[in-house]
Amino acid sequence: MAAASLTLPPVTLATSILIEDSLADGVSFFMAELLRIQQIVRLADQAPQGRTILYLLDEILRGTNSEERQVAVRRVILHLLRKRALGAVSTHDLRLADLPDLDHACRPVHFQETLHPGAEGAVMTFDYKMRPGVATTTNALKLLELLGLDLPQ
Repeated sequence: MAAASLTLPPVTLATSILIEDSLADGVSFFMAELLRIQQIVRLADQAPQGRTILYLLDEILRGTNSEERQVAVRRVILHLLRKRALGAVSTHDLRLADLPDLDHACRPVHFQETLHPGAEGAVMTFDYKMRPGVATTTNALKLLELLGLDLPQ
């Protein structure tokens, strides 16, 4: 069921979605991510009176190892929260949902997927109904199997 209404304060949208590296410019994937996060943090730091930053972060800082990622993501989100920004973070890193100091402000939600084997290969669909909590299913190994990549260990 779709929402009947939504009320937000005046917002400035800041996103980190579909980040790309650039061999031509000598910018690694991780550096490209950091530069985008820097822009979002600066927007939050300089938000004009009466405006809120609305951030949308997709797979934030996926270009680094999981341990440093969790520390860095926690720092970035806590900073944005201190600046009274609103936002959403999408991730496949289930441990990010358990970061300390964020549970008071974060509400994990997930979509449910269905895998359909087909003549052309596996098809995955989502019902796009938000459910509370971290995803309760996984699909990577099943997708590998459906694509014929269920290789021996």
